[in-house]
Amino acid sequence: MLDLISIEVSNQTVSPGQIDYAETSIDAANYDRVMLLGGRAPEYLAHDPLVALVIKFFSSGKTLASICLGQLILAVAGVVKDHKFTAFSPAKPAPVVSGAHWVEPDTMATTVVNGNLITAATYEGHSEFIQHFVKTLAGNISGSNKKKSSFFVGLNL
Repeated sequence: MLDLISIEVSNQTVSPGQIDYAETSIDAANYDRVMLLGGRAPEYLAHDPLVALVIKFFSSGKTLASICLGQLILAVAGVVKDHKFTAFSPAKPAPVVSGAHWVEPDTMATTVVNGNLITAATYEGHSEFIQHFVKTLAGNISGSNKKKSSFFVGLNL
């Protein structure tokens, strides 16, 4: 099962303290993986309860995938320390300060897999990024105990 959780953000009217997290009842135990999609909103989303949820996912060994500016959320959560990662270049400083090991993207399609962490530079890497994420689904999509994935999306309106 897949849950898509979208928080609409208008860069003209919303500040970080104004976001309504309607999905605060999300229980990390009910999911096997999470994907953070970048775009304009991660700087608005890098606050609790999303940060706390990312920490729970990562500390339990679950797959955490992030693309573009989504790595800002990973940095705030402190889950990139000692891990290789890539991102859209303007997002580099925050994870590096958090102790991550920067992998310079050869192209904007670069994807880096390091343990249970999957990161990609930009949307140009969707193909490889999604391919690695789908590999984590193997063995978890059949039977009566179906697993769930959650995608957190910030939309720039």
